[in-house]
Amino acid sequence: MGSLSMKKMLRHSGLALVGSAILALQGCGVIYKTTGDVLISFGRSEMLPYMMTYDDVRMACVTGEAQTPLLMSFERVGSDPSKLGAMVFTTAATCAEQIAIEAELRYMRSVKDGRVSEAQDARIEQKRWSAVAAQRQFKAYNYMIEAFGEVKEGECPKLKTDFDEMVWMVGNISGVQSLLNDGASDGAVGVPRDIAAKVERNMKCLDNDKWWGVPRGTRAAVWNLLPMLAPPNADAWAELETSAKAGFDSGIRLGSALYAMSAFSKGNDERLRKAIRDYAANDQNLDPDYAMLDAIAGFIVQGISDREWTENTGKRTPIGGIGTFWDDKAQSGPSVNIDDLL
Repeated sequence: MGSLSMKKMLRHSGLALVGSAILALQGCGVIYKTTGDVLISFGRSEMLPYMMTYDDVRMACVTGEAQTPLLMSFERVGSDPSKLGAMVFTTAATCAEQIAIEAELRYMRSVKDGRVSEAQDARIEQKRWSAVAAQRQFKAYNYMIEAFGEVKEGECPKLKTDFDEMVWMVGNISGVQSLLNDGASDGAVGVPRDIAAKVERNMKCLDNDKWWGVPRGTRAAVWNLLPMLAPPNADAWAELETSAKAGFDSGIRLGSALYAMSAFSKGNDERLRKAIRDYAANDQNLDPDYAMLDAIAGFIVQGISDREWTENTGKRTPIGGIGTFWDDKAQSGPSVNIDDLL
């Protein structure tokens, strides 16, 4: 066989290998996309509803941190995980918020004890983790927008299912939280300030009664944050109280958490105490299908209570003491475990 024929054979073999490799890669792409579509479908129809029945916030946040990179990587092969992205980034943000709260409590104790360097270090840690929380919450909001699109005043997206409505609700709440956590981090993330107005408008697209009073409660919380966004003659506090009651009646106390957050941000001690006491007094007949959302409400209220207790006593809320305060009048018997005070 001549050298020319050998070269032709080698060239043809090389082309065949390249072609086979391209076909294999294309085949992998199809397989990856199919895998992504199946995973997203499973997450939407099975995993998320199952996780909603849990009342362990830490488990939800760790699941969000662990699973989010895998889930979102399927964007690269043509799958669309944006709706689930809004949910998992929201749960992942609670991990960062937990650490930020712990750093804030350490800061308060250090200030109280006069430990200046430790107080400064704790404040830096708090700001760093607040920035992580804000970034994750802002991503959750943006994935919601990617899924449904921006809407103008008087318009609403096509929310075809209960799942779509829940994503819209959770994504918008994350938008407001991203703004608050970005403020706590001294604007490290740069969350746009107009997000509050967008959330206030977006929440009009949900049925308030169906979603436990949360849509109007969220809007009222925004009105307290930015009064210029409130409609004429709007009563933000009355709306928040109504939202809290709707949550108690339905067994999902997100409205109560919104009330407590708003009172805390406004420095309204009387309303804050009422919000926390009412939350603690309504812990029966909770909805098991949405236990996670109620648990997240509890995480928010517990964090606020811990801040109040730590600022005034140097210690967080005693075990079993949610809804009580350090200056409550003594009862006939101890209302909290005395061991926690030693």
